[in-house]
Amino acid sequence: MRLIEILLFYILFSSAALVYGLGILPVLETSLSRGHLFLRALKMYCVVVATVALTFLIKRFLLAPLELGDLYPLVALLIFVTFAVFFEIIVQLTARNTCAEFALPYLAIILALDEGNGLVGSIMVSIAALTSYYALIPVLRSLGGRIALFRNADSYRQKIGILLCMLVLMLALYSLDSSWLNFAVGK
Repeated sequence: MRLIEILLFYILFSSAALVYGLGILPVLETSLSRGHLFLRALKMYCVVVATVALTFLIKRFLLAPLELGDLYPLVALLIFVTFAVFFEIIVQLTARNTCAEFALPYLAIILALDEGNGLVGSIMVSIAALTSYYALIPVLRSLGGRIALFRNADSYRQKIGILLCMLVLMLALYSLDSSWLNFAVGK
């Protein structure tokens, strides 16, 4: 698979946020809040890419020869916590802001290590998984704003409306048949 195909697959056709369910609750809460996302996204991309790269190398050159490949989630967790704490300290010292998250980046790391073909492929899968999450937030913010205009501003109804919009988006993206790509490319 070429790198562009990996990005398109995990961002659009098999969106990690919608199909795999990575970060469904955080994206719902983030889309309803008005906080800034740039610093949080930058930190998460740095942590995930560094963790995927180091874990992949340890998995390939240390765990695989010792036939301990099944321990890579534990190794990924230890490396992830180390990088997350390091980058969190940097963010708190420079921006005086906290942006700690656990579930979404760790699941993106595991997805990337499971489905990536090689180091570059694993890094691209992790970047695409995070991009699908962060691309969904503005869409859900705008849909939540539209729902709030036409209904009462009750947060429960707004969350239900956004979840229904996520379902429609998931079905729309998932129903795209990727075989037309083969026809368009000429394979």
